[in-house]
Amino acid sequence: MALTAELSTLQTLYTTLKSNVTNAYEIRTSTDRDLGNAVWQTPNAEAFRAAWEQFRPHLQKFEETLAAAATDVAHNHNNNAAVNGVTDAPDLAAVTAL
Repeated sequence: MALTAELSTLQTLYTTLKSNVTNAYEIRTSTDRDLGNAVWQTPNAEAFRAAWEQFRPHLQKFEETLAAAATDVAHNHNNNAAVNGVTDAPDLAAVTAL
């Protein structure tokens, strides 16, 4: 299997993954905040709160997975640029979960 990489598509993928780290964090934190502040006592509310407690750790793990993937793409992008002598490509930074 031949290995190929195109810097522009790696940069696009990196930007998307990095953005999605932020999106996952925002979903998690805003839902926690607003659910905690909501006056909402119904059977559906209880069911949602229980489901959210089970789902929230998975969302956090997904955020961490997105960050790891973005970092891997950044390393691939940066290494390919360096090996090929591309000096005008941006240096993509590692991404951490928020």
